[in-house]
Amino acid sequence: MKYLYIFFFCLLSSVSIQSQSLSGKIPSADSSAVKLDEIVVVGKSTVRKVNESAYNVVAIDAKSLHNKSLDLAHALDRISGIRVRESGGVGSAAEFSLNGFSGRHIKFFMDGVPMEGFGSAFQINNIPINLAERIEVYKGVVPVEFGADALGGAINIVTDQKRRRTFVDASYSYDSFNTHKSYINAGHTASNGFTVQLNVFQNYSDNNYWIYIPVLDLQTGIYSADEKKVRGFHGNYHNETLIAKVGVVGKKYADKLLFGITLGQEKADIQNSNVMKIVFGEKSREGTTVMPTVQYQKKNLFTEGLDVNLTGNYNFGYSQNVDTASRQYNWHGEYIETSKKGEGNYSLAKFHNHNGSVTASLRYKYNRHSISLNNVLTAFDRKSEDRLALEETVNATDTFPKITAKNVSGLSYKFDYNKHWNISLFAKNYMQYTKGPRNVSTTTNSYKYELFSNTVSTTGYGAATTYLLNDLQFKLSCERTYRLPTDRELFGDEDLEKSNTGLKPEHSNNYNLNVSYDKTFNKTHSLFVDACFMYRDIRDYIRRVVESMHSTASFENHGHVSNIGYNGEIRYSYRRWLSIGGNFTYQNLVNREKYKSGSATVVSTSYKSRVPNVPYLFGNGDCNVFLAHVGGKENSLNIGYNILYVKEFPLRWGTNGQYDSKDLIPSQLSHDVNLTYAIKNGKYNVSVECRNLTDERMYDNFSLQKPGRSFSVKVRYFFSK
Repeated sequence: MKYLYIFFFCLLSSVSIQSQSLSGKIPSADSSAVKLDEIVVVGKSTVRKVNESAYNVVAIDAKSLHNKSLDLAHALDRISGIRVRESGGVGSAAEFSLNGFSGRHIKFFMDGVPMEGFGSAFQINNIPINLAERIEVYKGVVPVEFGADALGGAINIVTDQKRRRTFVDASYSYDSFNTHKSYINAGHTASNGFTVQLNVFQNYSDNNYWIYIPVLDLQTGIYSADEKKVRGFHGNYHNETLIAKVGVVGKKYADKLLFGITLGQEKADIQNSNVMKIVFGEKSREGTTVMPTVQYQKKNLFTEGLDVNLTGNYNFGYSQNVDTASRQYNWHGEYIETSKKGEGNYSLAKFHNHNGSVTASLRYKYNRHSISLNNVLTAFDRKSEDRLALEETVNATDTFPKITAKNVSGLSYKFDYNKHWNISLFAKNYMQYTKGPRNVSTTTNSYKYELFSNTVSTTGYGAATTYLLNDLQFKLSCERTYRLPTDRELFGDEDLEKSNTGLKPEHSNNYNLNVSYDKTFNKTHSLFVDACFMYRDIRDYIRRVVESMHSTASFENHGHVSNIGYNGEIRYSYRRWLSIGGNFTYQNLVNREKYKSGSATVVSTSYKSRVPNVPYLFGNGDCNVFLAHVGGKENSLNIGYNILYVKEFPLRWGTNGQYDSKDLIPSQLSHDVNLTYAIKNGKYNVSVECRNLTDERMYDNFSLQKPGRSFSVKVRYFFSK
């Protein structure tokens, strides 16, 4: 074998412990302090407090996953309502589906700071799970404290907030397809409050996994009638990121004042287009992140109960597309010389995506009342340089400015009637200014650009409430919300995605109902059950559309879409050594636009059809066994299993049940197994994993294939005092 497959195993131990944290309980007779692997729960944990809020939110204790070779994206893939959809292997574009919404409908935050402008070298599927202390997933209504213009929900990654004097968390993993991942997290806080923190991580992979695809005969221009098994040959990816912070904590003038810098770089070979049969042999992209940051927090500022939080960042990074080869490749790695310049779009495009954000939050609490005021300002300015395109006069948009600025402000009021019931009321104001090129040509596949600018201002509002009745919790939330187009949707990526500066904001009426039951019997058996129902009525829905002729993509408004869905989870735990459970999600995103565009009488053939390329039924199951005192009093062993199912779903528009087989992404069933051995109470750790044990063909966006069976081994060292 080319790779060193020494150990098998899979990563579910983490998932089961994670699911236990969903309820804030672990199967234990002692409610004061319980040690389970690497988790210590004292009283009511932060995770449980988040879960008991009025919002439909799931909080995951990420510490239980730190021995796994997961990134944050694949950790989220185990939660009900979430599907992580990738366009390939390590470093490929990842899109999240949350209760039927995907892509930019879902907002990502790190410690409450928007991640939109962090750069491609710092994306959710590049970040190791060890960076997070917990992950909060808001399904639907999002608190105003985030200042989010989210339509489908939000995900907040919370990093380690403890004030430990000195700590080191270092790990390295080796995976199939020559994949290497390493991570170092270290910090020190002196007795006078001076603190320094350092996070460094890297990912590298050849991404040369096997693919099943019709192969082009370069001489005849005809694809093979059947699928061939071929190995990827142009998929190398690597990224390196450093996050450094220095400042003070625990001062009279600041609970936390940190100045930081995030530096990152990435380089990726581009193996294929938006459809897999179009393959490249030399095309690539690269990018950098150079982002200074500042963070200030103070509780009880000037008066008891007044808390303030200020953050700011600005990214000076750039991205570049390289496509200069006059060749045509097939999946065997063979090529012929052509007269066409570039394999896709002749380019050396280098664009500086300068963007930043400022977040200001005030919260005042008095007795049972609290008021929160939040404002988030984000700005984006792209300056493009493409000497080749200008020489060919292909890309006239390079001469236009590409600017957008968004401001989202929110006000909320919360009333805690008693320990059983509370209610929150909120309102948000959304503003966006956009300036850039717009295609005004009336001829198909022709382009004539003019400068376009637009300003949008609107208001949303909503409410959320919860009631605790012994072991039952009821949650109800509703809102009228808006989502403003992102810079990527407005201006494209200068390569495979085209610009559309005329996009309108999406707006939706959202309703969520959630019921959960959490009970421990005889201090031995624990049962957790959770059920959620949601309804969305969306206008001007923004969806990504792939143009089949040229395999380019763009974002378009779709007049009216509705979504009715539900998801649930059930989990049983016995003492501290067994956990078994699962979850499922059903979501029905349907076209409600009755008439064809431009017509008041002609009924659309896709009316009442499911929105294509969106999974509508999927679920996870898992079983985990934890064995203490294996090979020593301070040693433990975790053994786990996970299963993932996704039902077939349509790739293109069509009336329900009337799709050709080629228009369906097939049903998928994959199995993972894992084993983790922790020594000296987690100071030294070894993990082995096997993902997709049966080597099933796994598909996501537009039938793009993901890696098959893979193995990994990870070693980790953790020290803290």
